[in-house]
Amino acid sequence: MAFVATHPAWRRAMSSGVSLVAVTIIASNLLRIASTIILTRVLSPLDFGVTGLTGAILNILLMISDVGFGVYIIRHARGDDGRLLDVIWTVRLVRGAGLTLLLAAFAGPLAGALGKPELGMAIAVTALQFVLDGCSSLAPFTAVRDEKLAMLSLLDIAGAVTQTVAGVALALWLHSYWAIIWAGLIGTGIKSLLSYTLFPHAARRFACDAHEARELWRFGRTIAGAHTIQVLLSNVDKIALSRIFPLGLFGLYSLAVNLSGAASGFTTLYPSRILLPAFARAQREGPGQLALAYYDKKRAMMVFYMIAMGGFIAMAPSLVDLLYDPRYQAAATYLRALALAPAIAMNNYAAREVLIVVGRIHTLLYANLVRLVWLLLAGVGGFVGFGPLGLVVAVGCIELPVQVYCWYELRRAGLLRIGEEALILAGLLLGIVLGMTGNLLYGALSLAWRAG
Repeated sequence: MAFVATHPAWRRAMSSGVSLVAVTIIASNLLRIASTIILTRVLSPLDFGVTGLTGAILNILLMISDVGFGVYIIRHARGDDGRLLDVIWTVRLVRGAGLTLLLAAFAGPLAGALGKPELGMAIAVTALQFVLDGCSSLAPFTAVRDEKLAMLSLLDIAGAVTQTVAGVALALWLHSYWAIIWAGLIGTGIKSLLSYTLFPHAARRFACDAHEARELWRFGRTIAGAHTIQVLLSNVDKIALSRIFPLGLFGLYSLAVNLSGAASGFTTLYPSRILLPAFARAQREGPGQLALAYYDKKRAMMVFYMIAMGGFIAMAPSLVDLLYDPRYQAAATYLRALALAPAIAMNNYAAREVLIVVGRIHTLLYANLVRLVWLLLAGVGGFVGFGPLGLVVAVGCIELPVQVYCWYELRRAGLLRIGEEALILAGLLLGIVLGMTGNLLYGALSLAWRAG
């Protein structure tokens, strides 16, 4: 009789894709929080304002030039073919080098146009991020395709640890925003190096193939157009407020964006690393399997996430008070407004992944057009009526109309279940109630502590 090895339930759970993503996000966010607790005591709000602005510029250029390299590899029938991967790697590297040269050349004029001419050198140095990222291997994408996420989680955590340690050490030495800039470059460089050493068969070589490049562009041009609108929408508040606010006040806003980004990490990783390959596999097995998999794969995690996000939104003032010194307390107002977007976004991103799998790639572009119309109407109206805070609130609510649009597309694809969607939104409301209760308890305990 053959002996079949079994593993304890806890070990099987910890090796699952969901657990690996959760561990990655938790570890990254703990590092993010530890880093900001230290950095906010060493650096000033002005320093966070500088890095928030340079980070927004990087994100804009990176996203508008992204043609969906990872999605293309995961979805492609030959996504594990060495020749195809060589061509994609070459295109991606050329893009990274081109972006570095472009941004470095125009750093000075761009800084002047933003009303911050003193930041030209910081923008130019930050541009090195593009070429460092472009040098990295495509192995992380193929790992997602094969649903082998252990090394990918290790890569993310190693990069986060490196950047955190470097940032804190450099901040204690330099006492300026250069610490965060150099730490970001170091972290990206280490991740690029580890993307080769942690994965088997990760090495790539230069390869040119006009046919493959055209196929990549045909697939990715809609994604590039969608990303162009999305990134402009997600950064227009930063660009506008960087001109309106002095750098110190903009630094408080950037810190709130950074904290809300703790949730955004899970918003992007869980749909792209867990749901997308699972949906693609279900579609290959048969369209009927996809209809069953859509809610079954996301239900439990989505409800738990929404409860947690509701609590996060409600307890924003308590979190800022607990983590940072009084100079940063005003960031709580911005955080509470901004955190709603990543709460709703994960459900929208899950819908995006399943719609990509069924071939409705145009929904990426249309969803961003919905965001654009919302920002034009609600953002401009909010700013005119209530000032900068009105714009921030409009940005925080930007995913609500997209949710309605996603429901429409899911219904057309035969995937929508209203009861399941209501359950997800009920989780958010429950979290807000629990968070408001926690906020009151924290306030009472704080008063008692100070009185004692």
